[in-house]
Amino acid sequence: MPGIQRTPITIKKWVWRALFTSTMIPLLLVETALVAVYFLSNDEIRDANLNYLQAQSSSELNLAMLREAKSLNRQLEHIQDLSTGMAAQARMIRLDSASPVRAEQAARHGFERSGAWASQRDEGDQASGFHAVLPDIEIDVPLALRMTAVDPLMRNIVSTHPAVIQTFVTLANCYVRIYPYVDLVELLPPDHDCRDFSFFYLAAPAMNPERHTIWTDLYQDPAANGWMTSAVTPFYDGDEFLGVVGIDMTLDVIVNQILAMELPWSGFAMLYDAKGRSLAVPSRGESLLSLAPVEQPDVSIIQEEDVLRPAQMELSRHPVFATLSEQILGQRRGSASVLVNGETFKVAWERLSSNDWIMLSMVEESAVFSRTAEIGRNFQLVGMALVGGLILFYLSFFLLMSWRTHHISRHLSVPLAELRDRLHRIGMGAEIESPGQCGIVELDDAHNTAEEMYRRLRQTQQELQASERRLLDSLEASGDSLWEMDIPGRIIHIHPNLWRMLGATGREPLVMRELDFDRLIHPDDLEAVHVLRHRVFTTFGDTFECQYRMRAPGEEDLRHIESMGCNAHSDLTVEPGIEPQGGEGHAASSASRHDEDQPADAIDWVLLISRGRVVTWDAEGHPVKAAGMHIRIDRSSFASHLR
Repeated sequence: MPGIQRTPITIKKWVWRALFTSTMIPLLLVETALVAVYFLSNDEIRDANLNYLQAQSSSELNLAMLREAKSLNRQLEHIQDLSTGMAAQARMIRLDSASPVRAEQAARHGFERSGAWASQRDEGDQASGFHAVLPDIEIDVPLALRMTAVDPLMRNIVSTHPAVIQTFVTLANCYVRIYPYVDLVELLPPDHDCRDFSFFYLAAPAMNPERHTIWTDLYQDPAANGWMTSAVTPFYDGDEFLGVVGIDMTLDVIVNQILAMELPWSGFAMLYDAKGRSLAVPSRGESLLSLAPVEQPDVSIIQEEDVLRPAQMELSRHPVFATLSEQILGQRRGSASVLVNGETFKVAWERLSSNDWIMLSMVEESAVFSRTAEIGRNFQLVGMALVGGLILFYLSFFLLMSWRTHHISRHLSVPLAELRDRLHRIGMGAEIESPGQCGIVELDDAHNTAEEMYRRLRQTQQELQASERRLLDSLEASGDSLWEMDIPGRIIHIHPNLWRMLGATGREPLVMRELDFDRLIHPDDLEAVHVLRHRVFTTFGDTFECQYRMRAPGEEDLRHIESMGCNAHSDLTVEPGIEPQGGEGHAASSASRHDEDQPADAIDWVLLISRGRVVTWDAEGHPVKAAGMHIRIDRSSFASHLR
């Protein structure tokens, strides 16, 4: 069975493939597996680290928020405690009718033309008085003078607490005592009713039946201190409402407190009341959330009514916090993310226990996670460096392999080329020199074998030449002729002795087509020749013998043979036993034409005996080659043949 046909390749390619399949592929697979394991484990570790760092960052933000909220809450609780203490002292003074009254305080107060009784001048002390004349209120001067006993506490609270801007006591009959001093008569109209202001009615029984210390909404201070909030505590005598005391903090103090908070990652904080209305928003928040500044109210309006500060933003109505407002208002603390102008911000909030205000911080998420992002980039850089190193390694390795492949292939191809050249020279019968040593045992053995083969071939060639010489001498001596036929191609090779037998000129061809050979056979013998050929070509190894007359080729035959050529139909494959078209009829007609052209006595027919047999067959059993000998029969035998 024939072997598998493979595409021939050079030694260099063969060596390269061998090295690649035996070295590069396993190494590449191992390295790929290691890199894959590294990247998978790296991704897992990186994700775990990033998640941890993100959790830590969020926790750090929440802790910072909690810390600042507790700080503000402690401050507010302290203010509440001061307010509660001042309320207790005011209650005690209010109920102690025997409290001493300082003469200078009585001298500072007097009645105005409008009928109001109030302090007349600033002596670095409090301002007080019934600065409005109301029909349902009786001006109780002794009570008002007794309330001067609360002055030291009021001065102490303002002087020792920077967040406190002023303190006040307002009794149920609209007596007001306030520190530091303000000109009540000039500031407020005669018909001013203190009960219409939030610092009073929010702490009064109707709005505060629990009697808690309350924090007011931001309002415009009638005493011209701007927007402020107050910690107001009511005080009672049993069930009788006596009045309220308050400690005021301006919005600027609160905003400065918010701005002073040290939040990580350049964050900022905002303050909201329990209903989600903004109390304090720094300028960064106003710019980021597109909030318009609050306008200052008219002074005349402030004197006539309670002016509450409108909220710059309500959480439930602002597009950034609309979906998050319910969560912020419903939870004590928490964190989430919001989108502002295409940027993601981390939001954390903490509810103050003192007054239910909400402190809310905003930090750009990219700043929060910048450290984690940097670590992630470092992981990526390490991975890229690893891949780059592998690429550089394999590139260098490929170059080294290419050089080694060239060196190895040259080390093999040069001796093989020399061996091929030596074999070629041996095949051509040329002389060869003794080979040198290439250093490869197998190739050196091949060269030595080739040299041994050369010596034996030379010896065999010499023996064959001698045998051929003897055979040719015998043929020359006997006058017989050898023939050989290529059966598929219908080509006959002829020994020159045949032409000598036929008395030819000696310039006749030694190779000719079967058709041209049959032109020279006598027409009467041609059919028997064809029948014998058919029988011989369908048998295996049987020797045949045939007698027929044959003539020497004439000039016309030679021209025909030369014009057609022996290879004109050499590509035709003729099945054994099947004559090619124009075979017998063409030869007979050609011979007839030749006979018609020449007189019968002018043709010199020679009787021949042709012996031979098929000597070669193909794989399918078809005859490929036949060989034999022509022997001339003398004239007596020829006469017998004619008879």
